[in-house]
Amino acid sequence: MQHQELANGRWNNFSFFFQMANMGSEIERALKWREKNAEYSRLAAERALELLDLSIEDHRNHTSSRLKELFRLREFMADYF
Repeated sequence: MQHQELANGRWNNFSFFFQMANMGSEIERALKWREKNAEYSRLAAERALELLDLSIEDHRNHTSSRLKELFRLREFMADYF
């Protein structure tokens, strides 16, 4: 786990939009590095998936539509990267 401090509950203090923005930054890094450095791209994708998993675990995101979309995003990211 690369985001140990966030996994210890700090992530749940952030708004949904802040969580999404941070995931988006990691996804952008993964895409940017995809052609230049496969290892950097893989690490950024792993960080994004880790943040996504933390968002899925956040009970505030357990509305049916939000949780469904988070799982769809996770499936897409896992397939793409």
